Amino acid sequence: MGLFSKSKPKESEKTKLVCIPGDASSYKCLFLASYRKIPVEIEWGEPSTLDDKVSASLNLTNLSRFPCVEDGDFTICGESAVLTYLNIKGRTPTIHPRKARVLANQQYWIQVLATKCEGENIPAVLAELEKALEGNKYIVGELSLADFHWAATFKALEEGNSAPDLSSYKNISNWYTNIKSEIPSFDVSGEKVAA
Repeated sequence: MGLFSKSKPKESEKTKLVCIPGDASSYKCLFLASYRKIPVEIEWGEPSTLDDKVSASLNLTNLSRFPCVEDGDFTICGESAVLTYLNIKGRTPTIHPRKARVLANQQYWIQVLATKCEGENIPAVLAELEKALEGNKYIVGELSLADFHWAATFKALEEGNSAPDLSSYKNISNWYTNIKSEIPSFDVSGEKVAA
């Protein structure tokens, strides 16, 4: 093997995502892995069982940070860390806007989802999202992590039978239909995400 040769990963060292069913954070990571064409095995489990397993592997206790990615001897947990890892590891170009305004808008819409989209705020937030999508295929005008965050949240809400009625939001409905078709494993429920 030469100085710059890279050994191939062993069959047992496939990338694995440890996910919780119905969890928006898990779906965000699954969607990104699928879109970026990263072949991953998926381990579905309940938080308490997964907490014990991951805590033991990281020599930590009381850890509740899912999803996790295991890649060979590397394990990282938490939505932000896993998304960052998957975004750089994939085969297609990374999903990072190159323009400051687009990146700022991406972060704004991720922040709105995380901090404002609950209870009585939902209709107002959806009305603003509807405006943002006017004439745009994607939330910030180009595909961004904001699209993955919102799509994963809608999917988790649908599975929990608590999704908002989008019928009066034409732009959001069109966007959601489009994004579902662009993410290869949008309806993943098995043990693998195809590359």
